[in-house]
Amino acid sequence: MPSEPTDQALIARSRAGDADAFHQLFDRKHRRIYLIAYQVLGDHAQSEDVVQEVFLRLWERCADYDERFPLDAWLRRIATNRAIDHWRARRTETKRRVSAAADTDPDAMLEVAAAPAMAAAGSPEARLGWRQLQAIWDELAGELPPQQRAAFVLRHIEGLATAEVAEALQCSVSTVRSHVAEARRTLQRTLRARYPELLGDR
Repeated sequence: MPSEPTDQALIARSRAGDADAFHQLFDRKHRRIYLIAYQVLGDHAQSEDVVQEVFLRLWERCADYDERFPLDAWLRRIATNRAIDHWRARRTETKRRVSAAADTDPDAMLEVAAAPAMAAAGSPEARLGWRQLQAIWDELAGELPPQQRAAFVLRHIEGLATAEVAEALQCSVSTVRSHVAEARRTLQRTLRARYPELLGDR
């Protein structure tokens, strides 16, 4: 039985214009990229957009990829940065919508601002097992700045070492530790305020 081609072999074939090799790379890697994007964004459509953007970048930059470095780390860095870009753009758009609504209708402002949390709490899926936990995570993580959220996701959800997170985010190890520590404090404080029953608080 022939062995599976390595990532480097598929990259080399893709560089030569082999679309089938690139599709194999996509099949092999897209789920992990999607999960990273989703934990940062909490949005299926935007996470799929990130996947498409990451692989478009890979196709366009195959010739520049240095095969001495792991492909996973390269893709993870691009995915994290694109997800952060989407997160920032979404926050900007939400602020614009809230501001526009406040100018015309205070009740509309409240509806716009509360929409993400209401959607998570109100959907039938959000009341089931891990979906409920994911909805809670999405709500709580919305309190975090993008760099903190990405650092926390990569360190504690993806399970990367601190040095790997620093490489993905292109910052120092000490900065990663600071981001993760601050994110943990914010998450714990918000979790205790909104969901004390999950911590056993009464």
